[in-house]
Amino acid sequence: MVSVIIPVYNNWHLTAQCLKSLAETTQDESIEVIIIDNASTDQTQASCQKLGNSLFPERFTYLRQAVNKNYAYANNLGAGQAKGEYLFLLNNDTILLENWLAPLRKAMSSENSLGAIGPLLLYPKKNTTYHVQHAGVAVSLNKQVTHLYEGMHYNHRLLQKRRSFQVITGAAFFIQRNTYLAMKGFNEAFINGFEDVEFCYRLSQAGLRQTVIPDSVIIHYGSQSAGRNAHNDENSKLCARICPNMVFDEANFFRDDGYCATISPWGLSLEPTLPVQKKLTLLGRVKTGSIDLLRQTVQDEPYWSVGAIMLAKKLEESGKLHEAFDVFAYASRLNMIPTILIPFYAFLQRHQQAESLATIVEVMQSFKTDAKTRLDTLQHLREQLLTVDDELVSQIDNLIQNNANFFRNEYQAIAQFIE
Repeated sequence: MVSVIIPVYNNWHLTAQCLKSLAETTQDESIEVIIIDNASTDQTQASCQKLGNSLFPERFTYLRQAVNKNYAYANNLGAGQAKGEYLFLLNNDTILLENWLAPLRKAMSSENSLGAIGPLLLYPKKNTTYHVQHAGVAVSLNKQVTHLYEGMHYNHRLLQKRRSFQVITGAAFFIQRNTYLAMKGFNEAFINGFEDVEFCYRLSQAGLRQTVIPDSVIIHYGSQSAGRNAHNDENSKLCARICPNMVFDEANFFRDDGYCATISPWGLSLEPTLPVQKKLTLLGRVKTGSIDLLRQTVQDEPYWSVGAIMLAKKLEESGKLHEAFDVFAYASRLNMIPTILIPFYAFLQRHQQAESLATIVEVMQSFKTDAKTRLDTLQHLREQLLTVDDELVSQIDNLIQNNANFFRNEYQAIAQFIE
């Protein structure tokens, strides 16, 4: 049996939606559902027990807390009440899709090296397309955590690949109950954030690996609880202190998928970029081809920014403004750099999209810096990577050497946005 544990705090409409989708997709499954109500002040207290009992007769438990003791405590309480062989820790801002459970259970029961696993999480559909919210977590520069390929079209080939991760999200977290209890559950020192990172760190230190199962798919709205990110800074510092051996792995994911791991000269973050020969091959392929060929090529290689800009301009020339907007938006979502944002801004100006223009300006202003600050950041990154990644150290050395030129040349391109 699988014990589904759902901590809730207000947002009854999301909880009801989640429970209904859970019931619809597990009619032939052996599950129990445990709701931990963290002192909700909305309709949850009046309605949750009744709906739960109607959807999951004799398999539903509602535990009302007098005070909100936060996310980690709620999950630990639910795990202590659970009777299932497996736990599925689930956020209430999710919608379960058909056949989400079987692939998770199959993987966990057949691979002894797994600590925790999760489904592919998608943002709610925008226009006609789903975009990925979570396909696994990478440890980035400065040992920060980031969702790998967040924002990519959900059906891209890269998202069908199984990978081993140090960390996966706790928003939809499948684990053997005995493992969770043996690891003493989530660390309750965290306040609604980073519990999953620290718990996965302990799993990894114990020799267990985490993965995302692409055949299992769930919709996840994300950050719906009031104050969800209010303690991010202190949680991040606590996590860094008690997880000293987190391994920088983002570059390896990019390289394994055929990209170059490139430090962006703008935000000094790591970005996947195409090798030069691949860019030339793609350019040659579409040079004399149709717009449909260009569209398909850009879909296949979403990090080919030159191709995305070419496609958007051709669509605009053909009067397909909505599609051109979507191409620009998608490319900038995956890679927020001025070489994409500036032509996107010009497009928006031509078509009087004031709200989107303001968003572009806000992003551009985030690149505002000065020579000393940028140089200090580069030197700090160099120290971190000196014994870790020679290729990235070489990139940093080039950026340091050309720091003054960057401000004389490239930085001038965004002067109108940051003055």
